[in-house]
Amino acid sequence: ANVSFVSSPAAGAAQQQQASAQAQKELAKDADVRDIEIANARLLDAIASGDYLTYSCLVSDDLTCFEPEGCGHLVQGIDFHKYYFDLARADDAAPRKKNTTMVDPHTRVVGDVAIVAYVRLVQDGFRTTRCEETRVWRRMPAGDSALSKWQLVHFHRSAPANGHN
Repeated sequence: ANVSFVSSPAAGAAQQQQASAQAQKELAKDADVRDIEIANARLLDAIASGDYLTYSCLVSDDLTCFEPEGCGHLVQGIDFHKYYFDLARADDAAPRKKNTTMVDPHTRVVGDVAIVAYVRLVQDGFRTTRCEETRVWRRMPAGDSALSKWQLVHFHRSAPANGHN
């Protein structure tokens, strides 16, 4: 049996408008994903280089996290993290350059919240470590931050594992 579909011009226009609106949403979502991945890369660069100013602009003052340094406890606020930036700066030895790579980031945007999950590789000399990270970002109201449209509000990081020594 042959089946044909015929639609009225009004129905066609409505479908075209709906398709156009959907395409615009997809473009906006793609832009959000790019913005999140850029913000996340800037954050990881700030951590690797000891740039607390950039770090503090990208994260919320009431940041929460589970990370190995927290010994199983929920860490709240950024003072806990500032300690490590200060410690690295106080170290007399010249810091070695580290290379950080986000492997296969998966980003999901849901309204004003974005979640990015990936494996993080850190090369430090001839040593490479890896950990799994999930970061939760919140869209900031326009004009709240010159550095990013997004601010980190929570993350979970696994204990580093040795890759290649």
